[in-house]
Amino acid sequence: MLKSSITNLPVPPDMATRKRKIVSCAACRVQRKKCSEDCILAPYFPTDDPDKFTVVHAVYGTSYIIKLLQGLKTEQRADAVNNLACEASARVKDPIQGSAGIIHHLRKRISELESQLAGKQEELKNMHSMVDKLVFLGFPMFAGSSDFQDILYPTNTTEDIMYEQLDLPLWEPIQG
Repeated sequence: MLKSSITNLPVPPDMATRKRKIVSCAACRVQRKKCSEDCILAPYFPTDDPDKFTVVHAVYGTSYIIKLLQGLKTEQRADAVNNLACEASARVKDPIQGSAGIIHHLRKRISELESQLAGKQEELKNMHSMVDKLVFLGFPMFAGSSDFQDILYPTNTTEDIMYEQLDLPLWEPIQG
């Protein structure tokens, strides 16, 4: 025999097998009818989200939604309801084009972004070309060398060799 968790007293068998009170789903609440235990809409239109059913109902109607769900496998129904909700909300926002208008807008935006990306890639390519030209012309600081001492104080340049042969200092202090 089951025991109650509050009083730790035995629970009569008929109470243990009783089902909890059925809460109406959003679909049944919007339609103001009693929600049955086997309501096909209950799993997909929960009580806490009545707007979802209201929008889908306004565009498609309850009988179409029920027929559609009955014709699908159980594992496909949630995706179908979510798609109906997206379609319906798009149709409410834009009655003429619906989701096709959104798709068109997104494709146009993708095209714009792709052209911007191509422009930036061309700009980057030009910058790399300029850096290569500067390195070729003798600006080693653009070669990516991490040792700046070699860049600032190069060894064995032609000037060094000349001064070494003349045995003169590379610089002379200013007399003050």
